[in-house]
Amino acid sequence: MMPIWTKSGKKHAVTLLKVQDCHVLKYISKEDSGGKSPRLVVGGKNGSPFSRSESEMKIFREAGVPRKQKITSFNVTNDAIIKPGTPLYAAHFRPGQVVDVTAKTIGKGFQGVMKRWGFKGQPATHGQTKTHRRPGAISTNKASKVYRGKKMPGKMGNVYRTSFGLKVWRINTKHDIIYVNGSVPGHKNCLVKVKDTKLPGYKDCNKNPPFPTYFADGDEELPEDLYDEDVFQFTDPSVTYA
Repeated sequence: MMPIWTKSGKKHAVTLLKVQDCHVLKYISKEDSGGKSPRLVVGGKNGSPFSRSESEMKIFREAGVPRKQKITSFNVTNDAIIKPGTPLYAAHFRPGQVVDVTAKTIGKGFQGVMKRWGFKGQPATHGQTKTHRRPGAISTNKASKVYRGKKMPGKMGNVYRTSFGLKVWRINTKHDIIYVNGSVPGHKNCLVKVKDTKLPGYKDCNKNPPFPTYFADGDEELPEDLYDEDVFQFTDPSVTYA
């Protein structure tokens, strides 16, 4: 993470996400997916081919790409189909766009109710013995029944979570890095899934992206860094006099 400043002087914390070895592996039509939306299967980050079976390596051989550590799918429209084997870059997104980021949260192991659910705990004095971090009564039912969903100690973290509505402030096209607003789930160097936001209030922010994706062998030559219009450039003067 790092800070970034806007032209109004406001500071934002951003997270750096690197697009590494991303390729389109397969297209699944609406008929093949059982009536659901058509999808594109995408793989990211190259891995060793010896840790997968021959049947699992078939999808990589058909796409003509190395074996990937992570495979996921994205719902697309019929006019956004990309040929298998096409690489994906950070320029697939553009500054000012709003995205959703999904990843597996940091695993905390088995934790008590104070850490897991934020319980207050019980008094430290007045006769309390070995119950300072206990949950207290877990049921008031006469049949000694504990209702389903009761907040109790258990395993914490290590589940998939999504951060919605994160703005893209900057994109580095040389190293394929996306600067998104705020924090994202997961530990350092983990694999995350970035997609267009599904929040209805941000549809106007996602207009005119490179459709269906950015192709590096095209006629368009992008600068090394792309910034949102509100980001302050340190090459510009910070104080001006009329």
